[in-house]
Amino acid sequence: MAKRPHLPAPAAIGEILAKILKPRDLRQLELHARLRQAWEENVSEVIRQNTRLVDYQRKVLYVETTSHGWVQELHFLKPQILAALQRQLGEAQLREIKFLLGPETQTDPTGREE
Repeated sequence: MAKRPHLPAPAAIGEILAKILKPRDLRQLELHARLRQAWEENVSEVIRQNTRLVDYQRKVLYVETTSHGWVQELHFLKPQILAALQRQLGEAQLREIKFLLGPETQTDPTGREE
C-alpha cells in the first residue's frame, strides 16, 4: 500500500483569501463587515430583530424588513440612522438607505412557524 504524501502545514485563512481574492474584493468584504458592524452599533435591538441587510451597491444600503409597518417606521427614522452610519463609516461610503419589504414568515398565534 502506498504511503500518503506529507501534507503542508495549515495556513491562516487570511493568507488563503489573499491568494484567491483580488485586492478590490477584499476591500468590498471589509466594507460590508464595517457596514454590518455600524448597523448593529447604531440601531436598537428591536430594529435589528426586524431587519436584515441584504445588499450594498453604488453607496446605497438595502435593508429588508419584516412588515409594511417597519418599512414606514424606518422611513421616518432614516435621517437619524443614515447620519449615524455616515459618521461612523464616512459620508463617502454611504449616501442612501432603502428599506424593502422582505418575505413574510407566516406564524400562528402561538408564535410557531408553519
